[in-house]
Amino acid sequence: MEFIGDFHTHTCASTHAYSTVSENAKWASEHGIKYLAITDHSIEMEDAPHLWHFYNLRILPDELFGVRLIRGIEANIKDEKGTIDIYEDGLYHCLHWINVSMHYPIMMPSSRKNHTLAYLNVLQNPHVDVICHSESEQYDYDFDLVAKECANQGKLIEINAERLRRGGKAKTRYEYILEACEKYGTGVVVNSDAHFYTAIGAFDSAKQLLTETGFPEKLIFNIDENRILNYLRNKHGNIF
Repeated sequence: MEFIGDFHTHTCASTHAYSTVSENAKWASEHGIKYLAITDHSIEMEDAPHLWHFYNLRILPDELFGVRLIRGIEANIKDEKGTIDIYEDGLYHCLHWINVSMHYPIMMPSSRKNHTLAYLNVLQNPHVDVICHSESEQYDYDFDLVAKECANQGKLIEINAERLRRGGKAKTRYEYILEACEKYGTGVVVNSDAHFYTAIGAFDSAKQLLTETGFPEKLIFNIDENRILNYLRNKHGNIF
C-alpha cells in the first residue's frame, strides 16, 4: 500500500503552519508524493489568509519538483444547512480541491443530529470533495448516514494521519467510520493535515489502521494514480 497523494496540507499562509509551497513540494517529491493539494484555511478561521490568496493560486506552476500541485482550500462548515465560507462563485473556478471541516468556533458543537444534517447538506454542494477529520467526539454524527450519502454523491471521507498519531479515541472512531465506508462502498483518502513539511506523506498510523481493519484497497483514493486522475479529469476536464 503506497500512497502517492496528500490532499490536505497547509502552508505558512495559514499562520499556525510553518512551511512554504516550495518546501512542501520538495519534501513531497523526495517521499513518493506525486500529487499535493495546497489547502489553507478558508477566510473565517482566525489564521486564514485573505480571499485574494485563493484567487491568486493560479500563479503557481502546475508542477514543482516533479509534484503536481493541486490548488485547494479547507473550507469551514458553518451550520446544519451545510453552509461553507466560500461566498463568491468565481472562487470555485480557481480551485481544484475543496476539503470541508468542522472547526471551533466557526461551527459550535451542538447535537449529533445537527452535525449529521450539516454533513448531509454540505455533500449536496457539487464542488466539495472531502469531509475532513470527522472523527472528533466533539462533532459526533451518524457514520452510516453520512458514509452512505458520500457514496451516493461520489465524495470522500478523510482518514487523518495526524489525528491518528496523536492517539486518544481517534483510532476507535476511525474504525467505526471505516466500517461504514466499507458497508456503503465509500471512498476514503488518507491525508497528513500537514502544518510543517516533514508531516507530508507520513501515513504510517493510517496505513497500520487500514491494514488491521482489512479495509479494501479499491476504496482508498490516493494509492492509485488512475483513480486520482480520473476523478480530477471528470471534475475539471483536460487541465489534468
